[in-house]
Amino acid sequence: MHIRGWLTGLIVFLLAPCLLFASLWFHSKFEDVGSIDRSLEGLNLIQALGPLMQEKALTGEVSQPTEMLVRQLASFDTAPQEASLVSEFAAFLHEPGVPDALRKARSVASLIAHQSNLSSASTYETSELPHLISHTLLTVVIETSVMVQNGRMLSAKDTINTWDKMLVPVQGGSFKVAADHASRATRQHFSRLSGPNAATLQDKAAAYRSANLVYQSAGAKLLSSTIKGETGTDIQNEQLNAVQPDFVRTIFALWEETVDYLHADLQHTRAETIFAVALAGLVGGLVIIAAFAIAVALSRALADRTQQEFENLGFHDPLTGLPNRRALLKKLRSLGDRETEDQLGLLILDLRHFKKINDLFGDQSGDTILRDVAEQLVQYAEPEDFLCRTGGTEFMLLRPDLSGTAEFETLPARIIRDLANEREINSQKMVLESNAGLVINRPGDPVSDQLLVDAELALRSAKQKAPRKFARFTSEMRIAFEENGEIAKQLLKALDRGDVVPWFQPQIDLCSGDVVGAEALVRWLDNDKIHYPGYFLPAAREAGYMERIEDIVRRKTLEFAASLAGSSRRDVHFGLNISADILSNAKAVDSLHRQVISAGLDPSLVSLEILEAVMIDEDKAAPIKSNIAHLSDLGYFIELDDFGTGHSSISSLRDLNINRVKIDRSFVSDVDTKPDLQKFTSALINLAKSLDISVLAEGVETEGERAWLKEHGCDVIQGFLVSKAVPETQLGAMILKNKFAAPLTAIDGRSSAAG
Repeated sequence: MHIRGWLTGLIVFLLAPCLLFASLWFHSKFEDVGSIDRSLEGLNLIQALGPLMQEKALTGEVSQPTEMLVRQLASFDTAPQEASLVSEFAAFLHEPGVPDALRKARSVASLIAHQSNLSSASTYETSELPHLISHTLLTVVIETSVMVQNGRMLSAKDTINTWDKMLVPVQGGSFKVAADHASRATRQHFSRLSGPNAATLQDKAAAYRSANLVYQSAGAKLLSSTIKGETGTDIQNEQLNAVQPDFVRTIFALWEETVDYLHADLQHTRAETIFAVALAGLVGGLVIIAAFAIAVALSRALADRTQQEFENLGFHDPLTGLPNRRALLKKLRSLGDRETEDQLGLLILDLRHFKKINDLFGDQSGDTILRDVAEQLVQYAEPEDFLCRTGGTEFMLLRPDLSGTAEFETLPARIIRDLANEREINSQKMVLESNAGLVINRPGDPVSDQLLVDAELALRSAKQKAPRKFARFTSEMRIAFEENGEIAKQLLKALDRGDVVPWFQPQIDLCSGDVVGAEALVRWLDNDKIHYPGYFLPAAREAGYMERIEDIVRRKTLEFAASLAGSSRRDVHFGLNISADILSNAKAVDSLHRQVISAGLDPSLVSLEILEAVMIDEDKAAPIKSNIAHLSDLGYFIELDDFGTGHSSISSLRDLNINRVKIDRSFVSDVDTKPDLQKFTSALINLAKSLDISVLAEGVETEGERAWLKEHGCDVIQGFLVSKAVPETQLGAMILKNKFAAPLTAIDGRSSAAG
């Protein structure tokens, strides 16, 4: 009798969690419905903003009644102590300037989208639409208004100065980035839509892209007339003013259709959720009976279960609660003997530069971020998936049975994108960057620990591409890894023997033909072979030899430059490529200067080549700009490399003492035969010249390119038309001759841009 009572109590005890889980599930689903309702309410408010924004963009005024909308915004606002929806909306109504008013409206739309969790409530199919509605399309409207405003302002001026000429290309570039981004987004994302109104939305997107081409054509006339014009009467903005209203109407037609499509999708999701709740209620009784039966079985296996839980303590990560690498290996080995034709997928994710996060915010905040990441990854895991933390910042997700690979192949991009959403830690904003690797075995292949090695190789390949990239494993990755390992062994021997040296690609003055500079490029001399950077630098980076290689190139270049100082008719600048790591470190900059002085070389003869892209982030660029200014004060020749391909602002040219810009080969190749390319290249040259900055074009390979560049004001060129990179003895002979007798021809067929 006592035993029966004990079992009854144990069964009731085990049944209680099932009932609790069911209650929590119902509560969660009802919360989901409430969240969707909140998102629908926010979407309705955004939709009500549309006519007001369109009227403001077209007429500069808002005549429609807004009292009801103000009341709705006030009742909807969940954060009035921060950026109040009502105050932002009032600022939009009372702002006289159209672009500034539209920016306020966009801010209102973004705040509503954020407070209504519009992105979270959207399905995967429509996940891009909230940002398109609250930001992307509105940004295009704003940029069109700014362009029209700039055109009118310039046409009313008596004279057009240099800064005026810069205004339209810079702002026009902003418009083009925004408009083209909207074109790509609508083309890529709308093609995947399958809802009832997908065809209508795609037609609206096609109409937008057509109108965008018409508007950009009119904008090109404004750009061309601004560059050439001297007075306001030279500005050609009539066509732009004429087509802008139709373009704005087309944008808002697409905007409205996108809102309608997202609204219908949310309604459909809400209906499906309610149906799921109703269905769960009907089968609830059966679930309780099943839970009762399971509880009886569990009571009999309680001892075994307890023992198993103790064993599992060694298979879990204490910080995140996820299984660890040991547990993953056990799982893989348990799948090794299965007989199935289903494929298996393994995803590995690693967070980048996490040590900087710990250094900046503290280890406790770093642990919090890791737990948050683990919780985010759980949202992507299916019931049969095995998610684990396998290292400090490394996570893996194993999907044992892939019914199809297409969805799993898109998973890394989705995870990387969502992890990159802005976070706030200790009142400071930060963004997580990550890379991912993916391996999918073939049907019938054995499952072994080799999958982990393959996943690591895929992650390594993704890291070599760039932050926020992923790669799928291929057999070539294993081959490349093994080859790089062998190359690294031989490279170490070459470094010890002194076979890694700088060669120099001459730079000549277009007017005089004098050698006025040379860029130092690394070469590996292997007996009678010459290895180029593309062959051995990837292996060097993996093996950690880059700092040693850079030091060799820098030291030998400075020694050679010092030996030639004063022996030529004109000063010759020796170009050194300086990495962002050095430029961001004041101690490294001081060390570089001491090295130059120790070599007995005047800093004015050293050209420091700085990639434009290192100043893409204003916060990270601040110490870099400070150190560049310090180097300039010390007398170094500062050169901005790959000019035109990066994302630094015009203020970089204005704020820094840049001596010369290097135009990337992509703006030089066939420039003499491509009219569209000529517009951009001449604009880059004119921009630099207007600021008294010298211009060098790299990658010049034909006589036609040289003639065009000379005609349009370029000062210096380098490339295979002049010479490939040569040893220091050959360069010394060229410098002492002062001029080239004839252009040298490339003999290895490699692009000079590749070094």
